[in-house]
Amino acid sequence: SDDDKNNFERSNKESIIRKTTVAYGIVELLKRSKKLEDEQIQIDNFVVSVSKKPTLSWDDVKGVGIISSGLSLMIEEPSYLSALLEGEDSDGRIVGRCLEVEMTSAGEHLVMPAEDNVWNDYLAGMNVLAAEAEESNRCHLTARLLYELFTHEPFPTDALEVDAASTVKEPAQKRAKPSHDVSSRENLVLPRVKGDFGRAEIPFQIPSILRMQKLGIPASICLMTQNLLECALREDGGQLHNAYESLGVLGEDLHLLLLDPDRFLFDCQNHSIDTGMQLLYREGKLYGRDEEETLITDAFCRVSRGKSEAFFIGGFSGSGKSMLVNCLRDKVNSVGGYTIKHKFDAISQEQPLSGVISAFNKLCLMIKGGDRPVIAKRMMEEFGADFSLLIRLLPNVSVLFPELVNPAMRMEAGDAMNARSVSFTLLRFVRVVSSPRHPVTLFLDDIQWADSTALDVIHTILSDKLNSCMFFVGTYRDNEVQVDHDIFNLMRELETSHVHTTKLSLAGLDQSDLNTMISDALCLYPRICKSLTEIVFQKTKGNPFFVLEFMQSLQSRGLLRYNSLQKRWVWNEDVIRGEEITENVLHLLSSKMNGLSDNAQTLLRVMACFGSSTTLSMIDYLGESAEYAGVRNGLKGALSDGFVVKDKEECFQFVHDKVREAAYNLIPDSDKKQ
Repeated sequence: SDDDKNNFERSNKESIIRKTTVAYGIVELLKRSKKLEDEQIQIDNFVVSVSKKPTLSWDDVKGVGIISSGLSLMIEEPSYLSALLEGEDSDGRIVGRCLEVEMTSAGEHLVMPAEDNVWNDYLAGMNVLAAEAEESNRCHLTARLLYELFTHEPFPTDALEVDAASTVKEPAQKRAKPSHDVSSRENLVLPRVKGDFGRAEIPFQIPSILRMQKLGIPASICLMTQNLLECALREDGGQLHNAYESLGVLGEDLHLLLLDPDRFLFDCQNHSIDTGMQLLYREGKLYGRDEEETLITDAFCRVSRGKSEAFFIGGFSGSGKSMLVNCLRDKVNSVGGYTIKHKFDAISQEQPLSGVISAFNKLCLMIKGGDRPVIAKRMMEEFGADFSLLIRLLPNVSVLFPELVNPAMRMEAGDAMNARSVSFTLLRFVRVVSSPRHPVTLFLDDIQWADSTALDVIHTILSDKLNSCMFFVGTYRDNEVQVDHDIFNLMRELETSHVHTTKLSLAGLDQSDLNTMISDALCLYPRICKSLTEIVFQKTKGNPFFVLEFMQSLQSRGLLRYNSLQKRWVWNEDVIRGEEITENVLHLLSSKMNGLSDNAQTLLRVMACFGSSTTLSMIDYLGESAEYAGVRNGLKGALSDGFVVKDKEECFQFVHDKVREAAYNLIPDSDKKQ
């Protein structure tokens, strides 16, 4: 039955996690040990201590020791992390563990260090060749341990032999092909994915690794064992680029497997019949923005104590400005705050203040029922006879407080208000609805396209010396504005008014953060992704949105694909490096859109004219006409290809303003003027 199958798979995963935990403990012991005899690094010379009462069904491994030497260590998870990660996710996934180790005994082979890696210190005292030989030998012995630990079989004596008919010779990365025959030990290597894909179809060639694969050992463990055996190639004057350099790197990989087993330890399951294997990006994850996230969080915390602030974020399109702001949403909600947003647009011809007014109008619908009586009372005290002005500006006030609205006020709605009157009315409104208990966050996106009158309103509200409590966040493309732009005038005016103002600029991700992002997406060890990351960085300069589009482009063109035999993503490094890929993301997006159906392209062109989002009712209305009859059918294609997304309010919006720009560029110039 399905239940029996699920229980079996669950039990198998728990067993793999236990063994991986033991392997992690063994490697950490070896890192902290000086010279050990080969016979001491054998599976039957290690002992595992377990807890009688594990928190979960698979976290019972609490320590590892070497019997012959008396060396041992404890494996534990910090208590605060245990509380945060206790149990499972709602979908039944096994939650990872962030483990730490602590030595519990010392013998003659161990020196208790200030730093953990005694083995590296030991190698540092030797000459280079001797140190490489020692490291290679210990890697080989560790590979034997992994094999026996996961298979429960003795390591075969012919484990390093390969059938001569199936050998594949491949040079080390970044080395020219030698004119002489390469050492036969290079036959241990996995067929490299940097060149011909045909050779990459064979998953493993070492018999011991093939045996592990046949027994159902995860590909991550098979690859790890393979790379440990490849370490021996250093004795031939080179090293294959996936081979381990040290036990320290091995320990990091094992720690990663335990930290996120569903992503890195177990074989990928992110497969769809319609779309095949998909890249597994971490949804909502901000890479390389820890410092910036701290800055914006600290600023909001100051506002929630009762004082308005401004926060400006500059950066190229696609640098992650909006995602940085979105990371605040949970924090705002947790303190009972409100978040309102408006995105300015270079294409649409909206009235200068309409976007800001619309954002505050939506705020009226966010006020919770329990606060309504108090706010209603304060509203009447603040506005009195001017309450009709507020109704005229923010019609949703009548929905929030219908008891305060009389027919005469409704009849007056629609009368024009000048910018000064709008500013003062909104200021008074913010005084009423905002407070330290309910701070208001106003996020204005792409303010490089905002009218100066809209920015004047922001200055009026923020510089209020009375009771307003608002956090203003404005993002802009700093490469598209000059020093005399109204944005910088607003910054200066706010500082003159003694409003706390923070300014930062987002650059592209550095290679380290980009490698983490790509490693997560490919579910592969970071060390294996470094060569691909180097190429992606050169092509995209680390721009997060461009990286996503570039990776998707590689996948769609077959330069990056999932190999079902290796159970991992493979790529053609040489071809990717030589590709003449434009740095213009609009060109890349337009090329992708040209491959969509006519209905999908029509939908995107129509949506681009409406703004950053379009309602389902509007799409249905257009579909009733002969000219746009296919737009509803085109919606599915636009969604599945990731150009638009659906929000909670039955609205469809472009995933990024660059996508909208590309869609707008599909419209002939003659039609844009209509």
